Amino acid sequence: MDKREEARVTKNAEIQSILYESDRERIVSLVVEMGKSASSLLENAVFAFLNHDAALARKVVEDDDLIDAMESQVDQECLGSIAMRSPAKEELYFILAVLKIITDLERIGDQAVNIAEKALRVGEKVPYPRRESLLEMLGLVKEMFKQAVGAFKNEDKNMAAALWERDDEVDALYAQCYTDFLKDAVVHPGGGVQAVETGAAELWVARHLERAGDHVINIAERVFFMVERRSFPTKDARGGLRVTPSE
Repeated sequence: MDKREEARVTKNAEIQSILYESDRERIVSLVVEMGKSASSLLENAVFAFLNHDAALARKVVEDDDLIDAMESQVDQECLGSIAMRSPAKEELYFILAVLKIITDLERIGDQAVNIAEKALRVGEKVPYPRRESLLEMLGLVKEMFKQAVGAFKNEDKNMAAALWERDDEVDALYAQCYTDFLKDAVVHPGGGVQAVETGAAELWVARHLERAGDHVINIAERVFFMVERRSFPTKDARGGLRVTPSE
């Protein structure tokens, strides 16, 4: 290859790199926006349930279509980037991670819809004895969610890794809700059928919040994969793990 041809190839590579960075910035922006929308959807669903707000519950169900549309848009952006840019290995890690992350974001939207649909089926405006526990779970999942999206935006594997232990907190809150429900329904069944139905509805919401937390951890795994180019360690292998900077 003569110097002229070599210069042309180098120039083309530089142009492709610039174009790819433009694609990447646009995709990151779309994913972050999708994350914010999914988080708001989950919050609205829980408040619709706790406040017996049928109008807000119906809005959550309707707005889920926006999450689906955003997922499709990111899909198209990723496929277009692959088709047009012939991305290198590093760039493929990013695209593969994004395609998995938006699947988890879409499923968080599904959890919100499940909660909203339960809100629409709950009858009388009975008080919820585990209201504060549900709000605590929601707050924790939202906090984790924000951290996971931030880790993706900043390509911060340490921020992603820090979410490992937070998942145990969500699981513990769900377990407590389950224990409280059994205690009220079986050990102290003085509240009658209405109390059992209310407790079951609360447990349903807690379960979907716990599943949303699982999807947040999945996002953290994708970020770790994207940055480290290796799979997220299993739970058994995480003890004593220290995340070190990539070479």
